[in-house]
Amino acid sequence: MDCSVIYYAARKTSFCEKALNRCLSPLHLRISSACFANGAQQLGERLIEAFRTNGICAVVGGMEFTDERAVTRIISNAAASSRPETVRKLPCTGGCGYLLRAGSQLLLLLPDDPGRIEEILRGDLSDYIRNTII
Repeated sequence: MDCSVIYYAARKTSFCEKALNRCLSPLHLRISSACFANGAQQLGERLIEAFRTNGICAVVGGMEFTDERAVTRIISNAAASSRPETVRKLPCTGGCGYLLRAGSQLLLLLPDDPGRIEEILRGDLSDYIRNTII
């Protein structure tokens, strides 16, 4: 199965991509597309594109912001109207990520930190993906 990655205001993209590949490979997931977004509108456009072709999309970065650029604020505004079936906080050392699921679509919000990405994806999330999505 393929997935998309959107780097949103991320700085450690190559390290994060390596971590994602290491963690997604055992789940038989392959990153088929990767792109960048620098603002809310561009992030929305990239998400629409990603979900046209893949059922899984990971957004890496933007979690450290506390203003209107915060990925959690942007996504929560969008999710308010789409009413996802599952919203889950994914704790990790020194931060967290989020999972949103609507039907067969899965959105992961991940920190811009390869170590935290690996911690999140190797925890309960991998079992959830294996049992629910794949």
